[in-house]
Amino acid sequence: MSSVEDVLGIDFEELEWQDLALCSTMSTNMFYDEYEADDNVANMVDEACLSCPVMKQCLERGIENNEWGVWGGIYLVSGKSDKNRNTHKTKETWNLIRERMST
Repeated sequence: MSSVEDVLGIDFEELEWQDLALCSTMSTNMFYDEYEADDNVANMVDEACLSCPVMKQCLERGIENNEWGVWGGIYLVSGKSDKNRNTHKTKETWNLIRERMST
């Protein structure tokens, strides 16, 4: 009988959090230029991030590395939340983000 690792061709010991990110197949521009320019794209990215199993790790990495762009559902500039690029978020979205970060 084959193991899950064999069937999927995955070595779980070499798996990193980025390998589990829902955005790994999405266009990188969606997290930078398109996010800034289009509220529809921004909302779609926010929804993907809120559904992602590694949202917390992603945001932590963005903050630690002083990144810019969307990390863990929050648009960062130099590792800090950019108020202007996150204005489209509703109070409910911020509450969901806080809830996900607390787990």
